[in-house]
Amino acid sequence: MKLQDLVVVTSVFSVLLAYSALVVNVYGQLDRYWMVLSGDQQSPAVNTDAIGLVSLKFDEDSTRLIYNVNLDNIHNVTGVYLYYSSPNGDDTKILNLLKEAKESNKQFKVSETSGPVETTGTVGLGGVTKHDLKGPLKGNSLPHLHKLVDDGKVFVVVHTEDFPNGEIRGNSFVAIDRVFPDLNEFRWD
Repeated sequence: MKLQDLVVVTSVFSVLLAYSALVVNVYGQLDRYWMVLSGDQQSPAVNTDAIGLVSLKFDEDSTRLIYNVNLDNIHNVTGVYLYYSSPNGDDTKILNLLKEAKESNKQFKVSETSGPVETTGTVGLGGVTKHDLKGPLKGNSLPHLHKLVDDGKVFVVVHTEDFPNGEIRGNSFVAIDRVFPDLNEFRWD
């Protein structure tokens, strides 16, 4: 990762973190979360220029969850997984953010280069319900997942052909709200 890119990502993340702390104190439980992914969060750390951003939004009654995965400078992605870090130390895949059943019709952008395929932009955009949860969360409700996200027990890893154990990772979601207004809050005429 270039130093300039790292400074920009870190600055944005810091502002969102400070803002989210204010919002949590004022509004209580939030329904929107963001996470920055990088090689230095992977264990052991990976030297890569790849970066990513994952966002989650639970609906008001926590029966549905939509997500968006954006990646840059990464090649041959084989999986983007939401993991649960259990109290006994086991990390288990609970959602595959590339292959869920309720996918959006929005396509992701892949740019061909002279070599391996480099993925840039939105690579995963979809929605899930409690029926999509896997592993130890199978049969649980989305409010249970929501609590695990709030408690910092969920993380994301992007696996690639060159790094089958993960090239980039995000270790904790940041709760945010009202950074962007909803579409229905604009007068479109």
